Amino acid sequence: MRQSEFRQALRQFLHERPGFRTLFYTLTEALVVSFWHIRKELWGVALNQSQRNLHVLDAGAGMGQYEHFMSSRFPGWNICALDREASEVAECNRYFLERGKHRVFFKTANLETYREPDCFDLILAVNVLEYLPNDRLVLTNFFDSLRPEGTLLLAVQSDKALTVEPNFTNKLLGNQGLAHRYNALSLKKTLKEIGYTRIRAHYAYGYSGRLSTRLGIRLPKYLLKKSGLWMAVLPLYFVLTYPLILLLNLLDVVFAHWQGSELVVRASRP
Repeated sequence: MRQSEFRQALRQFLHERPGFRTLFYTLTEALVVSFWHIRKELWGVALNQSQRNLHVLDAGAGMGQYEHFMSSRFPGWNICALDREASEVAECNRYFLERGKHRVFFKTANLETYREPDCFDLILAVNVLEYLPNDRLVLTNFFDSLRPEGTLLLAVQSDKALTVEPNFTNKLLGNQGLAHRYNALSLKKTLKEIGYTRIRAHYAYGYSGRLSTRLGIRLPKYLLKKSGLWMAVLPLYFVLTYPLILLLNLLDVVFAHWQGSELVVRASRP
């Protein structure tokens, strides 16, 4: 099964079985290392904000996994989710509306032209920036779209990456080539030049995170690409490996890494 066929098969499976979409979100939250890092940062944003009803932009929402998390944990947040694929946008809107989550809205947009001055308290972009040729323009658009004291939260592929980690946002399991990989110091410098302050960056996907990804994502993905019949075996596989995967993900979040496959960056507009 080719990459595009696997991607379409997964989307079709979830479209026909909306109950499994909820399970997919739950598994993604548990298995994907970057989700653990972003979840920690989102809790930090929530605890540091005096107001409850934040206006949030998710730039590159894909299948809506972060919308599922944020709307469940922070039901007062108003979330605008952008993606380039109209079919995925329509499916996500249907799913969230059916569950009464009226503060979440998906729409198609081009991030190189999308700009809403002084509109958002938080902008989230996970594994998106590295696929865009004019990344500086997009970061500038984000800066203009943030309200004063607003927060930008990024996850990007680092120049320390030994392998490109699976992308679970706007190009789920896709094969589009990277336009950029980022060095922590140079990315901080770029953000500072644009006007961002309080810039912090740390690595994700250290040794434990890479091992977790091999066990929880790469091996199951490889088997399913070979044959859909492996779907019957995977539940037993995850029963056996799930505790170890969770432990490895926890270790990746708790301990600092000198290098890793991904950079998680948090910055503010003054």
